[in-house]
Amino acid sequence: MNGKTIGFILAALLMLSACRRIQRLDRPYADNPEMQEKVRKSFDLAIALPADMQSSKQGKDFFWLSNNAASGMKNVVFYRIRSRDTLPLSVERFCELRDSVMKINIKGEEDSMHVATVKASVKGRFYPKSRRGRYEGLWEMKGDAMGGPFVSDVYERPDRHGLIIAEGFLYAPETNEKNTLLSQLRAILGSINIINNGK
Repeated sequence: MNGKTIGFILAALLMLSACRRIQRLDRPYADNPEMQEKVRKSFDLAIALPADMQSSKQGKDFFWLSNNAASGMKNVVFYRIRSRDTLPLSVERFCELRDSVMKINIKGEEDSMHVATVKASVKGRFYPKSRRGRYEGLWEMKGDAMGGPFVSDVYERPDRHGLIIAEGFLYAPETNEKNTLLSQLRAILGSINIINNGK
């Protein structure tokens, strides 16, 4: 076996190792068919969800899932906006819509406490080919010392009657693995397919 062959084998092994590491990062979980079916029925979205996301709360046009972990709490929420808004949304308008939903559905220990968007932190981008808006920034709990990063994907409903928003947000003040955890949330959102069933 000559040096060129050995070099090729080593390069292939290194590439295989890198691919496996990326797969572990992107899909560090078994699927969660029960919760996936709830999301499909409620929002016409097909998505791969982690098996450890067993805590949930359902409201009107709203569904919240969490791994409820003591360290590195990952959350995914889905909500429907019934409005005449179309994509692309301005950052300001996205924040208004997000806050109107979070204020009602995700509260703290007291009713006066609720999740809010740190507006100055938010950046948005529109992808015309997929008709998707992505917004990333920071959230905070009004009236409490909680907060962290979030990433939201905004889709137009197939019937063009409103918007569907899928979001991952993180609460992990005690860990240095925020980037890894946030990458996992992005991977979950990246598995979404919209089911166009003519509704």
